[in-house]
Amino acid sequence: MAPHALAAESDAASSLVAASNSDSAALLKANPFGTLVDPSSLRGVAYTSPAAIINQTVYAISSKIFSYETPGAPNLLDHHVQLWAQNYQRPNSFGVVPFFHQLQVRSGASNALLGYYSKNGTNGQPLSVLLASNALSYMQPALAAKSAASLPLALNVSAIDYDSVSNSLCSNYITSLSAARSLGYSVVTPVNLRDAAELQHLTVLNHYLAALTGTPSIHLFDGPEAAKTFTKFAGVASLDIVGHLYQSLLNSKAEFSSLDQAVAVAFESLNALTGKNYSFFEYAGHQSPDTVFVVYGSHESTELSTIVEKVASGAKIGLIKVRVPLPFNQAEFIKTVPKSTKRLVVLSQVSHDNQVSSSLKADITAALFLGGVYHNLSIEEFNYPLSFLWTPVTITKILNEFVSSLNPDLALLSAPSAPAADITANTSPEGKFLFWGKDDGLFLKNADKIALSLSLDDSKAVQIRNKFDNSNGGGLFQSQIVSAASSSNISSVDSADLVVLEDLSILNSYDVLATAKPGATILYISHKPITSIDEDVIPKLPLEFKRSLASNHNKLTLVDFSLIDELDAINSATSGLTSDFFIQLAFWRASLPELGGFIVNKLLQANGNDFELLAVVLDKFINTVDEKNGLREIPVLPEWVDLKEEVPEDQEKDEASKDSEEKKEEEKVEEEEEEVVLPFFPVESSFFPNPRLSNEGIEETTLGGYKELATKLAFSEAFNVKKELRPDLPVKNFVVKVQENKRLTPQEYSRNIFHIEFDTTGTGMKYEIGEALGIHGRNNSEEVEKFLEFYGVDGDDVVEVSNRDDASILEIRSARQTLAENVDFLGKPPKRFYEALAEYAEDDTEKSHLEKLASGEGAAELKKRQDVDFDTYVDVLEEFKSARPGFADLVKIIAPLKRREYSIASSQRMHPNAVHLLIVVVDWVDPRGRTRFGHCSKYLSDLKIGDELVVSVKPSVMKLPPLSTQPIVMSGLGTGLAPFKAFIEEKIWQEQQGLEIGEIYLYMGSRHKKEEYLYGELWEAYKDAGLLTHIGAAFSRDQPQKIYIQDKIRESIEELTDAIVTKNGSFYLCGPTWPVPDITACLEDIVQNGAKRAGTEIKEVAKVVEDMKEEGRYILEVY
Repeated sequence: MAPHALAAESDAASSLVAASNSDSAALLKANPFGTLVDPSSLRGVAYTSPAAIINQTVYAISSKIFSYETPGAPNLLDHHVQLWAQNYQRPNSFGVVPFFHQLQVRSGASNALLGYYSKNGTNGQPLSVLLASNALSYMQPALAAKSAASLPLALNVSAIDYDSVSNSLCSNYITSLSAARSLGYSVVTPVNLRDAAELQHLTVLNHYLAALTGTPSIHLFDGPEAAKTFTKFAGVASLDIVGHLYQSLLNSKAEFSSLDQAVAVAFESLNALTGKNYSFFEYAGHQSPDTVFVVYGSHESTELSTIVEKVASGAKIGLIKVRVPLPFNQAEFIKTVPKSTKRLVVLSQVSHDNQVSSSLKADITAALFLGGVYHNLSIEEFNYPLSFLWTPVTITKILNEFVSSLNPDLALLSAPSAPAADITANTSPEGKFLFWGKDDGLFLKNADKIALSLSLDDSKAVQIRNKFDNSNGGGLFQSQIVSAASSSNISSVDSADLVVLEDLSILNSYDVLATAKPGATILYISHKPITSIDEDVIPKLPLEFKRSLASNHNKLTLVDFSLIDELDAINSATSGLTSDFFIQLAFWRASLPELGGFIVNKLLQANGNDFELLAVVLDKFINTVDEKNGLREIPVLPEWVDLKEEVPEDQEKDEASKDSEEKKEEEKVEEEEEEVVLPFFPVESSFFPNPRLSNEGIEETTLGGYKELATKLAFSEAFNVKKELRPDLPVKNFVVKVQENKRLTPQEYSRNIFHIEFDTTGTGMKYEIGEALGIHGRNNSEEVEKFLEFYGVDGDDVVEVSNRDDASILEIRSARQTLAENVDFLGKPPKRFYEALAEYAEDDTEKSHLEKLASGEGAAELKKRQDVDFDTYVDVLEEFKSARPGFADLVKIIAPLKRREYSIASSQRMHPNAVHLLIVVVDWVDPRGRTRFGHCSKYLSDLKIGDELVVSVKPSVMKLPPLSTQPIVMSGLGTGLAPFKAFIEEKIWQEQQGLEIGEIYLYMGSRHKKEEYLYGELWEAYKDAGLLTHIGAAFSRDQPQKIYIQDKIRESIEELTDAIVTKNGSFYLCGPTWPVPDITACLEDIVQNGAKRAGTEIKEVAKVVEDMKEEGRYILEVY
């Protein structure tokens, strides 16, 4: 048995896990191959994560380690360091226990480091810091100060971030690179996450660079993959070897005159000591390529390199992996590009709105241009979002898009592994395996146990990557396990040899079979008793599932969990572990049937620390499963490919009676509707399962009367009752009053745009220029009363609802208040509502229809209901009359009302007790002829003077330049003018304080001057007073030819060149997204005009504009 399987958790480790916070404990126990309780034990061959290796290296050479909390888990980056330094007091390579301290991420986050340095110094040795990209952003202002310029900081930065667009954890390199570029720091990044030597060497190199230059240096590496991928590493250097390497680097001679040279010298010294050949860039692929791809990022480089090296034997293709993005060494890059290269394809990470990118293409273009080889190559770019998944299939698609001659089979098909000559208890199969299950189910621990057992075959390299999706199916889990002949053959799993499915309901959320290899085996668990496969199993399989099985030539095996109680009764010794054994038995039978009797050994290996059983007991268990036919192969029939949904006979008659032309038209519409495709991969929204709090003795939602409420209010201390304003909302809230509500457009005009003011006197509410006001709207009172009557509920009945953040806290409201303030019953229901409502349907037809809408099969109809018919929760309840959950249950399954943010149109310096908004009422007519409205805009437009409402404040990127003399150029469309009214009011206040203010340019766009010259009188008055320098108003429909805001901007290009280029002004755009490209092009023209005046030429003007974004001088707030 392998050493990593023998080491049981010590008592100290167990007590630590018990004492630690739950997240830290979960992170420490996440490695199925064992908790790493001592950094000195990490050496030679080890099963661990890249992040753990980086932790060990930092620990080995640091005397002081600071850490910042990270997205996804506060201790994601430092849980090992914390364990070693604070719990076990483990010495490092120099025989000392490093000082360790964790800090929170907030404004001025680096002040603690600067304070520590100024008080204690470092004796020339770097301070080690573990942090995520978001922390670096908060630290940037303080690090930009002169006092930080000579601080030797070894920053080990994880790119971990949370992408709010895809609701997933991701690696965001853009943020860190932007900060590093602005601060002038060097950045080194490993290009192979499976190479322990590189992970350790670059961590040491970064530490050495900080010591060598006496300035901060950044080691930037992947986020989720580095932290949560556990695999086999060979050649891991021990603490002593790492310490000796660092000391040898310090003793080496190094002379340099620039940061570029410092990095080059550091590489030379490192290579001389290690025998490696590290450089700024690394090439892989064909020796004489035509097309070369360029990529930056640890995980990206690792996965791409694996595929490129496979396909390079059949296509002239290559890959350059960027190890040092900053400073970008132009000469080294040109040297790395093979001379045969005709085309470079730059793979660039971009934000979802394509507004911010990693600037890699701009750096490469500049290098080629200045190196005199720009005209010899064509440069193309492939942009990928933060949430992009790098798998063999997605990578091959990218490569094939640019190299059509590429043979995909070389990348995607692997040669079948030769059967093992001598099967032993440790023999493991080669293959890729996927486990899909509920995140609180059996699969989570069993996937880990199987990975451990697989790893006991020393001739294999095993990798496991677990992902949690908290947003689908109440919490889902996927485990990717790869067993390969070597680490170089491992890649992400998108084509599995074996898929194990805990529950068929998962098929409602994901297209599981899309990640199964043709001919793969599918195992799924069934809990229902089976009399006949033909009657009890096959008819219950989802239609699309059967189609996919047949078209993909998959094998299907049922794991009969209805036998669990019977197996427990027969084999009492295995009681409590029967389910685990059953899953593991099914896996080994499917993945390596040749194991035979050695399966008993596999069960002992995987579960040895959990129980004491004799092999004979497990042998009896396996025989009993076979006798009971517990693993049943389900025949997959070829004709399943052509299966179609059966239409009930009465429905067929109804269809036949329709007018033929109408029927043809309906069929045409159905064909044109876009099919909703289920995702193939889990959305990794968390590093942990969905939290499930014990609510024993607490009813989540109850419906009571006024007597119960009166009792609780009368004896508030006994019932721990508190009165709070909107306790369901996670932000600080304020109650304000309407002091003005004025329509700005004529009554006869189709668009209702209005100005509204709120009195904030006595609320304590503060807001800054450019921030947004969150409106917590209410549902229309008439609609509330109509629904109460429709549902037969007394509006004064009391509803107790569990707080969304703490289920132990009950919020008490009336039914009327709940409908008015909390639930969006007039909104558009998502798929999960139909799924939840189906459980309450008493009519079989309605139940079936609801279940269909909640499945992939009903995706087209659901999309029509949501995007064409605009069905509300009320519409659905009226349609499905037999589905009537109690009111207390209903409010749990209806989505909550969400706040809506509007840009604030006032300066609090000018209006200390008020806040202004500029809003347009959103309205449309649905297919039923009903006039529909945007919830919040309609709510606000109906408010009367003196009405109260709940609001909150949200920060924004719309800020004025730091100097009052810097010009500002404001461009707004429609209600996008709101923040600019606030800007000008702030400028008035600045002038009143005696400050000199710079030029102010205002550009605006709308349809008609007569109807939509919003705040027009104000703008004209400000211009007449000499405050507003220029007004460029574009009214697109007031003349035969269309005039847009960009046309007005170009009319003033000379003045704007002075303002933006000469005087370092800032440019703002607020409003809809569609004019962004045109406005950006205007700004590029302004920059080019400035260069022309100066007698210079800018080749990459787009990069200059991107830099302006990063510097906060080109600010977009678009929607």
